[in-house]
This record gives sequence, C-alpha cells and structure tokens, in this order.
Amino acid sequence: MPGRFAERGFLIFLVLGLAAGCARRPVEKVETREAMNTVVTVRVVAPSNPIARRALDDAWKEMDECVRLLDCHRPDSHISQINQSEPPFTVFVHPLVANCLAAAKEVWEETGGAFDPTIGPLLELWRKAAEEGKEPEQRNIAEALERVGMDKVEIEMETMMVARNVTARTPQSALPSQENLLEPAHLVGFTREGMRLDLGGIAKGCIIGRMVRRMERAGATAVLVDAGGDVYAAGQRPPSLVPPGGDPRWLVGVQDPRAPAQSPHEPGRLFTRLHIGDLAVATSGHYYRGFTIAGKRYSHIIDPRTGRPVSTRLASVTVVSPDPAQADGLATAIEVLGAEEGMKLVVRTEGVECLLLEWAKEPPSSEPSDDRLLEAPLVEYRSKGFAALEVGSGPTHDCVPPTSRHAGAPPPP
Repeated sequence: MPGRFAERGFLIFLVLGLAAGCARRPVEKVETREAMNTVVTVRVVAPSNPIARRALDDAWKEMDECVRLLDCHRPDSHISQINQSEPPFTVFVHPLVANCLAAAKEVWEETGGAFDPTIGPLLELWRKAAEEGKEPEQRNIAEALERVGMDKVEIEMETMMVARNVTARTPQSALPSQENLLEPAHLVGFTREGMRLDLGGIAKGCIIGRMVRRMERAGATAVLVDAGGDVYAAGQRPPSLVPPGGDPRWLVGVQDPRAPAQSPHEPGRLFTRLHIGDLAVATSGHYYRGFTIAGKRYSHIIDPRTGRPVSTRLASVTVVSPDPAQADGLATAIEVLGAEEGMKLVVRTEGVECLLLEWAKEPPSSEPSDDRLLEAPLVEYRSKGFAALEVGSGPTHDCVPPTSRHAGAPPPP
C-alpha cells in the first residue's frame, strides 16, 4: 500500500509538473488598430496570457499618449503649443517631446540639414502654390528658408519640475510648491518668428521605440511594432513558437514600389524579406505623391536646404538601424539626398544599412494602379550589411506585410 500511495503521489506530482510546464509555455498575441494615419500592428511574445495582455494594453496607452503630445495637427499637443509661441517665449514640454526633438536635431546634424522638421513654412508655401497653380517666386522661397533650421530651435535638456498644464514660461516663484502638483518638463522655443515644427518624418520612429520599451517593462520577451512602413523588432521568438528549422528572428517584408499597397489593409508585392532582431526598419516611397503646377509635375518632398521640391528618381528607401527614430529620420533624409549621396551617408553612419531602389528611367505613369509599372526596371543600391539580412524566396505566411508610409496617392502638400 505505501508503495502504491507513493506511486500515486509521484504520478500526481508528474501531472502537476507537466501542467505547470504547459502554463509556462510562451504565448504570442497580435493586435491591430488604425492610428497615426495608418494601420498599426503589435505582436508580442510573453510568458503568459495575462502578461501579454498587459503588454498590449501598455503599448496602446503609450501610443495614445505620444500622439497626443507630438501630433502638430492637434491644437492641444505640445508641438502645437511650441508652434503657437513666438520668441523670446519658451514652452514647457513633456520629456518625451524634448527627447524626440533632440533625436530630430541629431539626424538633422548627421544629414547636413537634408532632414529638417522645421520645414513647415516651405510646405505651406508650396501647398499654396499648388492651389493657385503658380510656382512661388524665389524671394518667397528665400524668405521661408529664413524660418527653417533646427539650429533655430532651443531645447533645454535639463529636467525641471513645473506645475501641470503650464505651457508658457512662468516665474518659479509663481509655481505651486506641493510636490504632487509638479511634474518633469523641459523648455523648448524658437529663435525666429513664424517657425513651425512637424515631426511627421521621425515621430513614428520615436513612438514605436517607446511602445516596445513599455512592453518590455510589462514583461514581454519579444516584441514587434509595425506602423505603416516603420517597424521595430526586439528580442527573438522562443523555440516553441518557431517551426522546426526556422529562424527565431522576426521576418519583415519590404514593399516593391512597382506594386505598392493600395491601402494599409491590402499589402502590395514583396521586393525582398529581412530577418531582424533588435533592429528597426523604415521604408519610404514618394513617387506616387506629388502635385502639378502649370503642367509640370513636382515631388511632394521639399529639400529643406534649397526650399524646392527634390528631383531625385528614388522610388523607395529602406533604412535599417538599431534606433527606430534614426531609421525613420534617415529614410526621410535620403529621399532628399538621392541614391548616390544617400549611400555615402549610410556608409559613414555606424550601425545603419539600407536598400535604395531607383527608377532606371522615367516611369511610364504616376498612377500606382498602372500595370505598366509592374515590370519597370529598377536600379538597386544596397549596403553589405543589408544584404546579410535578406532572406531568399520561401513562404511568407509568417512575414510582417510590406507597407510604405507613402502608400497610395494622397493629395498634394
């Protein structure tokens, strides 16, 4: 009898042990929402369903908070408050706003001004020109350029404690002394009147980076966020979630600019696939966006250095970097620089890789639905490190769909 009870006890222990082992098996969850003018997909791997749920909830909360603070089209955002200020006044902003601006300034310096989030006055000038059907005069372009440049944005990176909801500079003696009414902030301001910030070329990179870090703090072991052309993957899938002989890294598709997505819900044709882990991928294509003035076609990309639309034949820019904000900003800058200068920039920037696709000749159409584009020849420029990430042909069911931040054909700037 004792032997039988001992045997039963061992069997119960074995069953409980197996159940506990099953409970510890990692889970993978996927959620998608429409936000930031695109479709945002979050994939999370976690030790359990409750941890995965908490990580997803935290990611969406982080995204909503970032958009609330960074969207220049929201009148209550901190970026809008900066845009509404005039020198010599400065504005108290949330630390994440200051950090995103600091990242933008760093990319501005790296690219010699090819990336510049203060390009607002130039965009407004050319938007008006498109509406009136008349190219702006050079003197107007020169005047707008006087109000462009990240060197004209002052960012105080030293953290201070200020009263909640205070936006303009207030004497410290007038601030509440109760600690629970104070929160960390930084000062930001312009040195020229009439300036305007628009972080659209780097904000998504900043936001997905914060989303990933927030999920990791919630207990996620591997995460991927895809925000319409900006992807950031951290960690690797565990063996239990990878097919036999598979790669634990995340598989990401790069869109073929000749067959782009007609909407965020309808992925276009793949040009290549990448295996990534702890890397960000930003893909941008601008050929289908543009405007016409007096019968002449212009790119919607404005060069912040010259004040005029770019003339590059780049069809697609894909940048890989450990820093999602850097990848986002550099993809925008290379659209301005063109293939040759863009490759030089990548070569001299540590940790960055790229794939640039340029039309071999003028495309037969500016309409993405034109079937003649499907076989239009492309010239490929890829860094050595990028080639090492590429995956050969094979199944794509586990691949993050290819997207581009400029998919479709939106209206002119």
